[in-house]
Amino acid sequence: MLRKNHEKSDIFFQGQELDIKSAVPLYYQLKELIQAQIADNHWRQGQMIPSENELAEAFKVSSGTVKKALGELVSQGLLTRRQGKGTFVAKPDFNKSFIRFFRFGSKKEGVFPHSKVLASGTVDPMPEVAKALKLEPGQRTILIRRLRILEDIPLMLEDIHLPEEIFKGFDELDISQKLLYPIYDRKYHTPIIWAEEFLKPLTATQEAAGYLAIEPGQAVISIERIAYTYQDRPVEFRKSLGRGDKFSYHIEIR
Repeated sequence: MLRKNHEKSDIFFQGQELDIKSAVPLYYQLKELIQAQIADNHWRQGQMIPSENELAEAFKVSSGTVKKALGELVSQGLLTRRQGKGTFVAKPDFNKSFIRFFRFGSKKEGVFPHSKVLASGTVDPMPEVAKALKLEPGQRTILIRRLRILEDIPLMLEDIHLPEEIFKGFDELDISQKLLYPIYDRKYHTPIIWAEEFLKPLTATQEAAGYLAIEPGQAVISIERIAYTYQDRPVEFRKSLGRGDKFSYHIEIR
């Protein structure tokens, strides 16, 4: 099995070498090469990469150099180590953010909201969306507006913008009972690697209040998310409005 992985690493890195004369540290060069291989889908989420010894042999560097390169990728969340098994391309779970922000009023384990798609189609993005997704003038986005519902209670209204050039046809899919990020990965080969979120309190407009079954002017929480794929490319801009009476922020700091 290890020999097979080593043969793969020879193929993936064929023609690529580290420049020992460069001012850029060797561990950083190796880190960049590994990131590029993952970005090109040579290694997909959940797949094991070559071992430290195999990488050290392939690039003629010390195991310490390899360990430092992999260590930084692990700390960034791109790779994960499984004791006794090896190093794997990480599979981040961003669906837990919903649990982090909103309490459902349900004690059932594993209960998640379902979605009702209110509108979908291709649009000219607003300036804030174009800026967040780093779009060129004239590039369009697919807009999905959906309502997140749990046990008949509407909890969150979401507008999701995706670059049309990457996600053609996404607005024609039935996503009411599906998680979005697995679709991004499997159908569009665009896994989400990391995301940043911005929270702020607002009051509900008449339109938002109608969807969330609350009174206009009641408190809502706005969550803006920019989600990135490999090489820090933004591929999703999501603006969510959640009911303030269901909001309860939770985070663990270790």
